[in-house]
Amino acid sequence: MSRRAALALAGLALALGAGRARALDRFEIQVYQSDINDPGQLGLEVHLNYTIRGTKTPEYPGQVPPYHVGRVTFEPAVGVTEWLELGAYLQFLAAPGGDQRFGGWKARAKLVVPERISGHLMLGLNLELANVPYAIEPDRWSNEFRPILGWKGDRWLVSVNPIFGWTLTGQDRFRPDLEPCGKVAFDTHLGFSVGAEYYASLGFANDVLPVTEQEHLLFAVVDYVPRSPEPAAGSPAHAGEWELNLGLGGALTAAPGPHLIVKAIVGRSF
Repeated sequence: MSRRAALALAGLALALGAGRARALDRFEIQVYQSDINDPGQLGLEVHLNYTIRGTKTPEYPGQVPPYHVGRVTFEPAVGVTEWLELGAYLQFLAAPGGDQRFGGWKARAKLVVPERISGHLMLGLNLELANVPYAIEPDRWSNEFRPILGWKGDRWLVSVNPIFGWTLTGQDRFRPDLEPCGKVAFDTHLGFSVGAEYYASLGFANDVLPVTEQEHLLFAVVDYVPRSPEPAAGSPAHAGEWELNLGLGGALTAAPGPHLIVKAIVGRSF
């Protein structure tokens, strides 16, 4: 075998299977809080985002690179108890050249400490199981553990999600990777809050990437803050409430991924 052929095969093997932690979740860009639907109550969130500027070259053969990709995720959920909510995600994307495809599904369980117990503290854990196509992630099956830690006062909100998880297939299965995120917001008492959201992908817990290869995204965000009247007797506490989150984010490093992205989350409880 010639030296050139050997180098080509080595490069292909590296692209197909090099130990690199999963990228940031590009379908659901959200910092979780400890709110859930009331028992028996249904809710729906729609996540939308578009990469204005980002990587044009696939990170591995067959991947859809993020440049000029639009994503839509439908997230139905139902409250089970005052501390448990079950939900799912159905993901879709549209890429340049008319490439439209299904982006996989996820199932989740969100467990929280009820507000009547925790007061201003936000405490919870979100568990996810994901199945996504190869064009999105090289390893189809994965899970995620998202602790929810925070504080919510009359004007200020602070929430941190020190996310970790691992793939269930592929050569790096069961190697935990780190994807922390956080949010700070200030309620203007004018029906909306302003704040910042931060998302990072640091690499594997036992093999953190150099800073220049890590993903770091910082968003300026605006959230609708409902000032709804007291619900009618017998109605769920959050019946009819709307949710709106708008954000514009930029990458803080040149790592592969979105470098300028706009996002929106629209939700409603029923």
